Amino acid sequence: MTKQIKVGVVGCGYWGPNLIRNFRALGDCSLKIMCDLSEDRLKHLRTLYPDVKGETDFSHMLNGARLDAVVVATAVRLHFLMAKASLLAGKHTMIEKPMAMSSAECEELVDIARKKGLVLMVGHTFLYSPAVRKIKEIVDSGDLGDIRYISARRLNLGLFQKDINVAWDLAPHDISIILHIMWESSRSVLTAAAVPTSHRG
Repeated sequence: MTKQIKVGVVGCGYWGPNLIRNFRALGDCSLKIMCDLSEDRLKHLRTLYPDVKGETDFSHMLNGARLDAVVVATAVRLHFLMAKASLLAGKHTMIEKPMAMSSAECEELVDIARKKGLVLMVGHTFLYSPAVRKIKEIVDSGDLGDIRYISARRLNLGLFQKDINVAWDLAPHDISIILHIMWESSRSVLTAAAVPTSHRG
C-alpha cells in the first residue's frame, strides 16, 4: 500500500478552504492539520472537517505535527517567510501564487529546496484544467504551425487583494499557461491591467 503524504494547510481565508477540500479528496494524501490565526475560521472549518486538527500556531504546525508537506495560502506578504520556515523544517512546500514578493525571494526559496532535496511548487491551478490541457494537446500536435503570438484577457478580477495589484495577482496564471503550452521561455511579456472603479482607493 502506498504511503499517504501527511499534509497541512496554513491560511484558511479565501483560497485555503478549497485546498483543504481538495487535499482531503486525494487518496494518496492525508490532511492532518489546518492552521489560521482566526479561531472563528478554524471553528467553522472544523464543523465541515471534524477529523482535521485546527491550529493557530504555525511554528507548532511545522515542528509538532510530523507533516511531510505544507501548503501556504496566506497573504502574499507572508509567503516567503512561511515557505522558508517550512523548507528549513524539512517539509515539501506548495505556495499559492505569487510565490513571493520579489525574484530574489523566489530564488532563495528555490535554492533552499534544492539543497535540502525538497519539492517546492506554486499553485498554478489552470495548468490542470481540461481547456488548457486540450490547448496544449492541439499545439503539441503541430496542427497550428509555429506560434508567434499569444494574447490573454482577464474578464473577472476575482477577490480584491489589498497587498498586491491586479497584475501580480492574475498575470502569473496567464504567464504559467503560456509557458506550459510552449515549453519555452517567451521573448517578451506585455501586460496591461485595468481596475474597476469600485476597486480603486
